[in-house]
This record gives sequence, C-alpha cells and structure tokens, in this order.
Amino acid sequence: MSAAAPRFRLAFVGFGEAAFSIASGLREAGFDGMAAFDVAADREPFRTRIRERAELAGVTLLDGPEGLSGAETVFVLVQPSASMAVAQSCASHVSPDALYVDLTSLGPTDKAAVGAYVAAAGRRFVDAAILGSAPTSRNRVPIVAAGPEVNQFVERFAPYGMDISPVGERFGAAAGIKIVRSVLAKGLEALYVEALIAARRMGVEAEVLQSFCAFLDARPALDTAAMLVRSHVPHAGRRADEMRMSRAAVAETGLDPLMTDAIVQLMERSAASGVVAASGGSQPPSLDAALTILDAALAAAPCPARS
Repeated sequence: MSAAAPRFRLAFVGFGEAAFSIASGLREAGFDGMAAFDVAADREPFRTRIRERAELAGVTLLDGPEGLSGAETVFVLVQPSASMAVAQSCASHVSPDALYVDLTSLGPTDKAAVGAYVAAAGRRFVDAAILGSAPTSRNRVPIVAAGPEVNQFVERFAPYGMDISPVGERFGAAAGIKIVRSVLAKGLEALYVEALIAARRMGVEAEVLQSFCAFLDARPALDTAAMLVRSHVPHAGRRADEMRMSRAAVAETGLDPLMTDAIVQLMERSAASGVVAASGGSQPPSLDAALTILDAALAAAPCPARS
C-alpha cells in the first residue's frame, strides 16, 4: 500500500507571480502548510524562479497533480486558456472534501463550463476572480467569488487577511464581474495612453493631465460615473460632434486615433438609437434610469457585424 499523501491546507496549481504574492502574504499572516504544482517547475528558464519563490514563501513543490489529494483547498492560477485542461488533469486528484478555487481570468461562459466539469466530477468548485494587483496587495487583493461553497472559502481565508466578497451561487458570476470591469480598467488605460501621447506631441501634456485629474478629483467616483452616463443620454449627438474634432486633432499629431474613433462610434450609436426621445430630451434622474433607457434603446437598434 502506498503512503498517504502529505496533508496541506492549501495547494496552488500554477506558481507564477500572483500565486507567489498570495502565498507570501498568507505566510506572513500566519498561514502555513502550503504546496504548489507547476508544470514549468522542471524546465528553465522557469525552474529556478519557481523554486526560489517557493522557498521564500514556505511552499512545498509537488512533483505531479497526485500530490493535490492532500490539500484542503486548491487555488488554480494559470493562463486562462489552460483552465479547462487543468480541471481535466487535476480535478480527479483533488479530495472530494476540498475546495477547488479557480482564480483564472476566464470569461463567465468559459468559467461556468469549468465549474460544471469540476462539479460533475464530484468536486466542490468556487468561481473566483482577482480584481486588483496581487503583486501589490498580495493576500489582501480584492477577490469576488461565486458558487455554493463560497461561504466556506471566506471562512477559511478571511481570518488571514484575504478580502473575499461573495457574489452569489451561480458559476460565472465572479468571472463576469472581472471581465466586464476590465472594460473600464483597461479602457481607461488605453484612453490615457492615446490622449497623453497626443497631448505630448502637441506640447500640452501637463495641462491636459492636470485638468482631467482635477475633474476626477472633484467628486466621488460613483458620482462621476452617474453624471457621465446620465448626461450621455441627451447629449450623445453633440458629444459625437466634439469627438470628431478630437479625432482630427489626434490624427494631426501622427497618432492613429484608435480609441477616439471608438468613442465617436459609440456616441453616434447612442444618438441614433432614439435615447433622446425616450428620455424626453432631459437627463434621467438616476444612473439606474439612464442605464434602463440606454439598454432598451440599444437592444432595439441593429447590431453591426464586426470582423
């Protein structure tokens, strides 16, 4: 008879930067008994880094997925495209009593499919998504989580500083928050890049940045979001005109106005959808009312085919 697998409180599948950051933070918070399995641990250029990180975080490296059977919780932190393959190769090795927490950045449909596979294998799946920077916040990085076992996930790790917000029992709910939130976060990143490079070429970089940051600092972020969406309803057409001028100005600097083009198209789409008539030409009274009008108008408008 083979020896029983060593017991671990937590095992990572994938031990890259995010897993190392969470593990090192947990260790400093007093959490011990961690292991990791990473298919890259036995080949360079990854081998040395993974082994150094494991030693620093007090993590035992496993030779294969069989070692996962000794873990009370498993965190999957791999490339999104590998999430289902990991489930197919690792889920059967995870104890039926353990939590299988998939923290990959999948979209909601794909994450739900992984969850369905793991659940069908008789394992306890948690759909989880990281909403911040693990290297910066480590174990305290904000995480949203969904699934029938989400409360146990919180109970196990909140005492060690993990910031976990349950968002229901439906697999894919946490992934959906992450992916749609990325439209805002990465969209803002892209806007800063395009606008500030154009501003630099015009010699007005500091002035543009200072004035825009003053606009953002003038009120709470939620109030800014509500103000912009509410005013978008009656003013999208006028703003499309202004953005056409912005597009020309950006193009004159020699920069391809990718983001500015997209803004023009979005403003034109809203203006053509009939939202002005639907709102009576006035700003809706709340963010919810504005989104309701926009949602209905855009649902009725034809969706252009895209390559």
